Amino acid sequence: MKATEINQHLNSLYPGLQEKTVDRVICGDPKAEVEGVAVAWMPYRETIERAKAAGANVMVVHEPTFFEHWDLDAKELLPGAEEKKAWIEDQGMTIIRCHDVWDALPEIGIPFAWGNFLELGEPVGGKLYYNVYEVPEQSALDFTKRMATYTSKLGQETLEFYGDPDRSVRRVGLGTGCISNPFTSYELGADLAIAVDDIVRAWVAGEWCRDNGNPLVVVNHCVSEEPGMVTLADHLRKTFPDVEVTHLAQRCTYESVRG
Repeated sequence: MKATEINQHLNSLYPGLQEKTVDRVICGDPKAEVEGVAVAWMPYRETIERAKAAGANVMVVHEPTFFEHWDLDAKELLPGAEEKKAWIEDQGMTIIRCHDVWDALPEIGIPFAWGNFLELGEPVGGKLYYNVYEVPEQSALDFTKRMATYTSKLGQETLEFYGDPDRSVRRVGLGTGCISNPFTSYELGADLAIAVDDIVRAWVAGEWCRDNGNPLVVVNHCVSEEPGMVTLADHLRKTFPDVEVTHLAQRCTYESVRG
């Protein structure tokens, strides 16, 4: 089996995939014979080295390899992108991106895997990229403390919180990565919104939540999407049982420093 066949299979899972998509072979040989596959949220250099050590010559990743959403097709590349490309090619690694499909795929895609990880049950509402869940009535602070027991398993022990901690919540809304605008969750009927650190601005959503009391929990981008990498790896194992698929677990992308 060739690397490009994995890309073709994944893209076929979501009929609504637009023609212009980042879900393609990003770097390396599309026709490379697959020896092993590694799945990871972000293809850092260290992650690529882990993939190679695991016997993989193909990686399926969710986020960019070259620091921009459109990878090497970006209008302006950041320093180091071309050097990283040459290094990846020297490693004999082919990198496939599965982003647009896995963000939108029902049941096992990013928002569903995230909600399942938090043990929120089945969604009771939402729309593409957003789910709303009903939870036992509790204070926003109690919900956030409980949520932190889950995120701590992925390296994020503390969560950012805005709004009224005593506000009673029954419905929780969450989005998908950067498509997790808290205002959208509120419009969908959520009492408390969960969003990621790559989208929330303290002077906009933070200030608004503080003024209006609406509870907002902000989580690290990787932490919110790592559960989806587990479901992606599981899907590839079931689809290609003769191929060794390794999930390279990743955790919160920053370190908390205390003085």
